[in-house]
Amino acid sequence: MLVDKYKPMRSGPIRSAEEKLKTAPPQVRTPGPAADSVAQEAPVSVSSTKSAEDAPVRRYLPGEPILPGIEGHRPWHTTFKAPSHATSNIHYGSIPPPQPLRQSPPLPLDEKAKRKARETKKRMEQGTRLSHARESTIDYRLGIKGGATEQYRRPNPVSLKGWANLVEDRIEKARQAGHFKHVKGRGQPIARIAEDKNPFIDREEFLMNRIVQRQGAAPPWVEVQGELESALAAFREVVKQSWTRRALRTITATNPAALLPRLTLEDVTALRDPEWEERERGYHDTALAELNSLVRKYNGLAPYAVRRPYYMRSVELEKVYKEASEDILRGLADRANGVKARRPAYTMEVDEEGKELAAGGSGTDWGGFRMRDMFRDLVAAVRGR
Repeated sequence: MLVDKYKPMRSGPIRSAEEKLKTAPPQVRTPGPAADSVAQEAPVSVSSTKSAEDAPVRRYLPGEPILPGIEGHRPWHTTFKAPSHATSNIHYGSIPPPQPLRQSPPLPLDEKAKRKARETKKRMEQGTRLSHARESTIDYRLGIKGGATEQYRRPNPVSLKGWANLVEDRIEKARQAGHFKHVKGRGQPIARIAEDKNPFIDREEFLMNRIVQRQGAAPPWVEVQGELESALAAFREVVKQSWTRRALRTITATNPAALLPRLTLEDVTALRDPEWEERERGYHDTALAELNSLVRKYNGLAPYAVRRPYYMRSVELEKVYKEASEDILRGLADRANGVKARRPAYTMEVDEEGKELAAGGSGTDWGGFRMRDMFRDLVAAVRGR
């Protein structure tokens, strides 16, 4: 039962909706003499019912369309015209300027309030001077003379027409100063895109999408995707280089030089080194944990259709074995021809005694720097960017 709890505050007793309908049932008017007799017999006690009965009754004929049509027009006679983005769909209204309010005389302030008002005024003056200095610096760099001073001297407009005039004045001054001579695309035809003729995109939405696209903005999940791609490429490149050096040393140490050119791609791809895998397990687990944390963050922001699975160590090692096989064969060919292999400056090697050496082969101590430390710093830099 519907009850208006605020009814007693107005007037009259509390009545439910059912009681109101029984007391004054709705009057349905139909054309014809029967409707007139019913209207005469039924008592009218509501003013809204009188106004509804006074309105003329619209009689519809069978088969008559509700909306007005064109004589002899058929659906296949209609031609579609693509909307133009050159005109705006927004209709501006005339908004009257706000009326100034009559302010009552302020109350007398005590010493504490006066001191607080003086401090507030002083802070506002300092902020205004800093803003003027910042704007003047920017104008000086751009070659604008007196831009900030004129901007703060002129009050802001209060109507749409005033804002339009202000914008036009700024554009005209910039044109006379020559700021539009080096605009990108000047003197070239306007580049058209597919969305320019899309009838389902409004002009405002089209312009907003174009501005966002030109500024290089992207959704949060796209930015996280870029971080994930960079971290994954860095991890795979580090593991690939490490395995390539290890495989080259292993193959050249266990096979004579005459047999190196006979090795095929399948032989190099099938090569495995459990000792190397066990030694690098700690680095692999740490790097994959960082990657999976990025994947977890990416899946929480990205749509369902583009989410990614977590990365596993065994799968990544198999990819590295296949991708590094060609580099290993190329390195073996260079060593057979007497060409010294070039390594990156940050790579590390391990000699027979287990001591880390720099890429140049010298015994310089790098303070225990390892590849896993370099990758951890790289991932931290990418995530903090």
